[in-house]
Amino acid sequence: MLFKRLVTQIFIVAILFTGIMVLNTNEVLAADSNLSWGSRSDAVITLQKSLNNQGYWCGNVDGIFGAKTYAAVVKYQKSAGIPTTGTVGPLTRQALGLTSNSPDSTTVSRGARTLSIVASGYCSCNKCNYPYGGQPSYLGYPLGKGIIAVDPRVIPMGSKLYVEGYGSGIAADQGNAIKGNRIDLCFSSHQEALNWGIKTVKVTIY
Repeated sequence: MLFKRLVTQIFIVAILFTGIMVLNTNEVLAADSNLSWGSRSDAVITLQKSLNNQGYWCGNVDGIFGAKTYAAVVKYQKSAGIPTTGTVGPLTRQALGLTSNSPDSTTVSRGARTLSIVASGYCSCNKCNYPYGGQPSYLGYPLGKGIIAVDPRVIPMGSKLYVEGYGSGIAADQGNAIKGNRIDLCFSSHQEALNWGIKTVKVTIY
């Protein structure tokens, strides 16, 4: 009888310890700003809404970072020229406009500046990139949505940008015709680039 009681007490203590460990793990995950497979939070709901709205379908918005959300994140990262980790960290949040430092927020980060710039559109096709067809951007990112060609004398390479009507991107490319107050926005398709045309827009530089 004594042995059975001892085993029962040890079993109860083990269950309590496991519960405490789970709670502590959840607290650590909640404190972690990165979102990855298995995350469950309101932040995942916001992520899923943003992905769905931008055409990267991740299924029903349920706040659970599962297989569909992971696949949508990877697809978005490839399109935006972001390392395809499947984890939503600061760079992916910035590109999606989910960070507090993005122009989607009412607060603009210190040091940000806004310019009125003429913006044209291009894509990764040979016609848009002659004679550099098939090559990555100047900084080595694959061409896709979010890659922006700039004149480095006006906008430093590697700068994070938010373009009115286009969204977030990075100054990662250059072009022979992109001189002065001009930028060239990369799109996922040639038709999207044609639809954009040439516009004068406000660009926030971080």
